[in-house]
Amino acid sequence: MESDASVNPKDNESNEIRLGGNIVLVGFSLEPIEMIVVKKIIGNYAKKIGEKVEYKELKISLKKTEKAQSFLHEISANAEVKDGMLSSNAVNHNLYTALSEALEKVNSQAEHKERTSRQ
Repeated sequence: MESDASVNPKDNESNEIRLGGNIVLVGFSLEPIEMIVVKKIIGNYAKKIGEKVEYKELKISLKKTEKAQSFLHEISANAEVKDGMLSSNAVNHNLYTALSEALEKVNSQAEHKERTSRQ
């Protein structure tokens, strides 16, 4: 089996995907069409969050759990900012809903941080 030179073997072990320089996805082994939607959702929220606070890294983890005949998607989102961490979790049968809920919570925390830093 040939290895892909552009894939870091260490990344394969942790199942980590880097989007741009400061967005990291962990556990996202999805179909290509699903990844397109996931990247679009994350990109939109990353832009919103970045307009409110400067983050060093946005790390999003996906854990799938089989529940009856479907999957439960557990999303964990963490944004490392200069004076702390913005974190949230969301669980839903729909991957995109769970992703949006988790990132919306981080966005709300970023808004709060922006408002309180101006006062």
